[in-house]
Amino acid sequence: MLASRTLAIVAAAMLAVDAAGATTLSTGKPADPSGNAPALATRDQLRDCMMTEASLKERFRALEVSTETHEKMVKQVEAEGDRIAELHANLDHDSPTAVKAYNGLVEEHNRHVGELNKHAHDSLPASHAYNDDMAAFNHRCSSLRYSVDDMEAVMAERQKAAAASAH
Repeated sequence: MLASRTLAIVAAAMLAVDAAGATTLSTGKPADPSGNAPALATRDQLRDCMMTEASLKERFRALEVSTETHEKMVKQVEAEGDRIAELHANLDHDSPTAVKAYNGLVEEHNRHVGELNKHAHDSLPASHAYNDDMAAFNHRCSSLRYSVDDMEAVMAERQKAAAASAH
């Protein structure tokens, strides 16, 4: 259960990808009339940040699938544990056959718990790497300022590239 809560917390943190973004400027007057406004990002910087963001979104979707799979496993293991507890309450302790069958179910349940824990453990490196990369992306890209013209040009490039790769 702790592993599923950890993954849920990681998933919530990953939603920050949609909250992060660059700041656009209008093509009108400068925001700072003194002329000391921060420099605009280059198209290369904007392009890099947009590619990074797209990659992070793909990784987030993969992590979501992994989290959903894990949550299904958690529900199955919990239901199995509930059935075993119910069987234990009604177990005929004087019957070697009933005790042996019950112990077999407990062993199988323990294997499932081990698989669940392994899945949670195996998913942690991808979650940590995603969080680290998201933090680096936010640090590098969230405060960028860029012109609308540059944004439109880079978006057009990306659409053209996407159309070309679809064929």
